[in-house]
Amino acid sequence: MWWLTLPVILYSAGLLVLWLIIVRRSKEKEPELVVLPTVSVIVAARNEEKSISELLENIVRQDYPQELLEVIIVNDNSTDRTPIVISEYISVHRGQPGPRMRLIYNPFSGKKRAVRYGIEKADGKVILTTDADCIVGSGWVRSHATWYGDGGPVMVLAPVFQRSSTGFWSYFGVYEFSALQAITEATAVAGHPVMCNAANMSFRREVYLRHADELRSDLPSGDDMFLLQAVMRDGGAVRHDGRSAAVVETAAAVPAAALLRQRARWASKAFHYRDAPTLALAAATAACNAAITAAAVIACFSVAYVPVVGAMYAIRILPDYLLIAREMKKRGDHVQVITFVVSELIYPFYFLVVGVMSLFPSSRRFRVR
Repeated sequence: MWWLTLPVILYSAGLLVLWLIIVRRSKEKEPELVVLPTVSVIVAARNEEKSISELLENIVRQDYPQELLEVIIVNDNSTDRTPIVISEYISVHRGQPGPRMRLIYNPFSGKKRAVRYGIEKADGKVILTTDADCIVGSGWVRSHATWYGDGGPVMVLAPVFQRSSTGFWSYFGVYEFSALQAITEATAVAGHPVMCNAANMSFRREVYLRHADELRSDLPSGDDMFLLQAVMRDGGAVRHDGRSAAVVETAAAVPAAALLRQRARWASKAFHYRDAPTLALAAATAACNAAITAAAVIACFSVAYVPVVGAMYAIRILPDYLLIAREMKKRGDHVQVITFVVSELIYPFYFLVVGVMSLFPSSRRFRVR
């Protein structure tokens, strides 16, 4: 059964390479831009009356020329007081220093169409997106904007930190999300980005409009990944802004049921990807977790195979720890050893459950934010 360690070794070696790419990134030169572009921040909001005001306050305080910045909030058919809260906020701040803010209403259905509608109505040359329940720093817009000089990239990805809550599943979700963020950074720095997150990404408006019909309007979400892959197919340059000013914070998905449904929704989009690096990573991840799960099940019937399972977990845990610990250190946090070890033990089984759920739309249905 030792042959089952092969996919684990290959996968772990790949993660170690990605970790080394991130470590070496400190030598990368930061972008310099004298002439700042016009920027439109697009936020699709559905039933976010409790959180939207904090995001608007964050955006109003941006260290960016107000004449170059506009904020468009798209009310995505909210059934609570979200549009009222936004309207009241805009009314109170009218005439005060800050960017121009607009509330528009999504005439269609779903967040994907809400974002597209907002971009179509935008005036900025650069589009910056985030979610209504996120928190951004005062240098967020400027950090993204400085990349968009002549000859600069067409898309910029940036970190999203999840705020951990109490309980095991909260930490489990944060560890997994931190690993995804680390892989996002490493693959983007390597020139082959395989992930992105619409909670913190920017792109040139004209590039989005050129690829808008390729974003799978038949699917309820995934426009961020489909846009990334369209840009890569077109030969566009994609960069990752790892500076602290570019960071966005969001709440973790808890409890366990919510985490499973969210991850299953993310995984379900993988069936529609055509990008070779993304598919290769997905296949390697699936093979690694399937091998560990199979070995663990076999060991339940024969203790002779327990050393094999132990070796597989040991091979897997080192690169996971290096990636996750570094990502959490950037946000001033650290890995809790006990919860991390338990997370690593159950993760292969969790991965397979998510994979199965992704095949059945009814099992992953929940409110799309």
